[in-house]
Amino acid sequence: MTIGTDVGDDAQRFTALYREHHRRLRDFARRRVGADLAQEVVAETFLVAWRRLDDIPAPAIPWLYRVALYEIANLRRRQAKAVRLHNALREGGIRAALARAVALAFVNLKQRDQEILRLAAWEQLSSSEGAAVLRCSVPAYRMRLHRARIRLAVASGAREHLRPQPQLPPVPVPAPAPARGRALAREHPSLHGPELVL
Repeated sequence: MTIGTDVGDDAQRFTALYREHHRRLRDFARRRVGADLAQEVVAETFLVAWRRLDDIPAPAIPWLYRVALYEIANLRRRQAKAVRLHNALREGGIRAALARAVALAFVNLKQRDQEILRLAAWEQLSSSEGAAVLRCSVPAYRMRLHRARIRLAVASGAREHLRPQPQLPPVPVPAPAPARGRALAREHPSLHGPELVL
């Protein structure tokens, strides 16, 4: 509105605009956001119309529809932001509770389970490095680590959050010819039995 415009005239123009287009604008909004939110969109649209009364062209309904679409977009952005915030708070709460449960379960594990989990998680050792520290074979280390992780998951209640890993079919390994097997054994005397095919 321009300075010096008669407020009474503006009020009459706005009232006429509202009476003429309110129902169409409400139906327009309902079809896009539902009845519960349509009134909010209509109210915001007519608030913009009041502020920009002198800018409204004739016919007014296309202009009102454009403003309503803008308000609907704003509404949807606010809704999406609220959903993201809710999900972030919920996920953060779940993670915090799970972290507390895991920490409590960890201190109640046997010492050997705690140590192998520390080697894998804290020290980031490979299976061969961890096996060297614990002076066991690599298959034995892997089995002990797997069992320790399962015991921790069960004790903490975290197992329900673990996704099952897809089971791949075993890959057939052809047995080496006797001469080749003996040659491998001579070249690598530390390897024996199943370790030849690991």
